[in-house]
Formats: sequence, C-alpha cells, structure tokens
Amino acid sequence: MTRQTPEQLANFVRQLYGKLDQLSYYELLGVSSATPLTDVRNAFYRMSGDLHPDRYHTLADRELKERLETIYARICEGYRVLTTPEKRTAYARALQEGKKRLTSTDRESRAPQSPEDTIGHEEAKKFFRLGILSLGRKDFKGAVMNFNFARSFEPQSAVINQKLGEAQAALGKPGGPGVK
Repeated sequence: MTRQTPEQLANFVRQLYGKLDQLSYYELLGVSSATPLTDVRNAFYRMSGDLHPDRYHTLADRELKERLETIYARICEGYRVLTTPEKRTAYARALQEGKKRLTSTDRESRAPQSPEDTIGHEEAKKFFRLGILSLGRKDFKGAVMNFNFARSFEPQSAVINQKLGEAQAALGKPGGPGVK
C-alpha cells in the first residue's frame, strides 16, 4: 500500500472494516495457509507499516481512527495466531468449523497456570500467598503457620499440601532454623 490521500485511506478503511468479520487471518494478511512463517511475518510488517494507528494520530475523524485501530488490532491478532505453531494448528481446526477468528476459548493456553489459581476459597488463597511470601523470606515457621491456615480452609488442596511439606522440610533441615 503506497501513501494515500486522506480520502483514499478513508475509503480503504471503510471497505476493509465492513468485511473484517468475514475475512480469515490469511485473507486479512494477504497470504495463503501454506505460507511459511517468515512470509507471514513480512506480510504483517508491510501492513503494519502502512496501517499503524500512530501514523494517523492527527486524523480529525474519530470514527475513522477507531476503525483503523480495530483493523490494526485484528491484523496483530492474525499475526500472533499465524506465527505461533500451536495457535496456527488450532486456527486450522477453527476454520474447518467455519470460524474466521480464534477466540480465547479456542486457543490453547501456553501460559503457566499460577498454583494459586487452583485454590477456590479466598481465605485459603490469602494464607497461601502469605506462606509463599514467608518461604521467600526464609521464614519457614511463618510459612508452615500460613500454609496450615490455608489448609484449614481447603484441606484437600494438593498445592497447599505440597508447599506445606516444603516449608516443613525446610524447617527441619539439619542446621536450619528449626534445629536447636
């Protein structure tokens, strides 16, 4: 895309915005499903350079700016999906189901889950956090106490019981703070 007049940009954005939900990430980035990651990356950078909202921060038309930001966000979303092998595979399945976007429920989370997320009771979470802080400060007595409090709210929690065991073991180490 070459440098456009404001009118040309407005027409382009209106057209693209109008069919945004009907385009796959491949169509949006102008690549095929067989396109290698490096070519997807190149297509993204080319489009990004042309459509980045920062280039148009002086536009007076607020609606046009918002539409441009929406388009740019979708381009970024497509780039992230198509350049991550796991997400690209999940997207191929989503496309077979007729979905044009990969929603968060379709994505396979790669982020590690926080151990605290497995704890349901709020008080148990609070004491678990305090126990973790105590462990970090090497206050093993305080850690054991807080993990025991957490366990009183969720006695079957594997993560609480595991951390309690770690704190008890650290407390009982030869030469450690629990030895007299």
